[in-house]
Amino acid sequence: MNTKEIYHALLLGIRDYFKKNNFKKAVIGLSGGLDSSVATSLVVKALGKQNVTAILMPDIGTTSKESMKNAKMLAKKLGIKHHSVEINNFVRFFENLSKKMHYKNRAYSISNAKARTRMMILYYFANLENALVIGTSDKSEIALGYTTKYGDNAADILVIGDLWKTEVIELGRFLGIPEPILRKKPSAELVKGLTAEKELGASYPILDKILKMYIEDGLSPDQITGFDRKLVNKAVDRIRLNEHKRRSAMLIRVSEKSFHGMEWRMPITNRFKG
Repeated sequence: MNTKEIYHALLLGIRDYFKKNNFKKAVIGLSGGLDSSVATSLVVKALGKQNVTAILMPDIGTTSKESMKNAKMLAKKLGIKHHSVEINNFVRFFENLSKKMHYKNRAYSISNAKARTRMMILYYFANLENALVIGTSDKSEIALGYTTKYGDNAADILVIGDLWKTEVIELGRFLGIPEPILRKKPSAELVKGLTAEKELGASYPILDKILKMYIEDGLSPDQITGFDRKLVNKAVDRIRLNEHKRRSAMLIRVSEKSFHGMEWRMPITNRFKG
């Protein structure tokens, strides 16, 4: 599909999901980055600006001023209601708790606590608004596990979850996302100064090519050529090791049927090799 076809397919899917689940409103975390900006723009186009609320959740000291400026700029451009909620006071509880303990991975745990705090805030507003929470992860992040379990991947609907990062960029241009957002280097901004490229070892245009060859073309790591061998192996290892993030909580079945005779099955995740 071309970008225009993808755009119309996504609008149709969003509207259909909300209609079938009897919801009219959406809540979304707007960070000022590419993915959340594209996802917010899509939902506004699909549901109308009066039905979308954006929540800006800066971590003062870590979140860049540029990100907040971009988030506010887009919210104003789209004409949507938005609230700003600083997460520092929420996260401070976990920071104080971790100081009393002697675990080596405290920094990692605090980073995940930030992402889960943001999702808790989003669901609080979703309850207030009688709305669904929009997820902002793309296919590249989902494949690589570059998400926080029950954090940014805990949403009601992933509107760009089947688009590679490079496709999200093209869709962003199609939607007229402001240039400063399109040019901004992807970052979860959970740790100051840490970009996705630094953490993953390569830019998304390179990673997307590797991911497509492995996931869509079915090539083995040894068959993927033209890239640094360590990078290919690292990407494939991330896909395999993060399979647990692409599944809901495991259900131990004790009967043939559950929930008033309805079949209960685990979500299908075969499109990602694990």
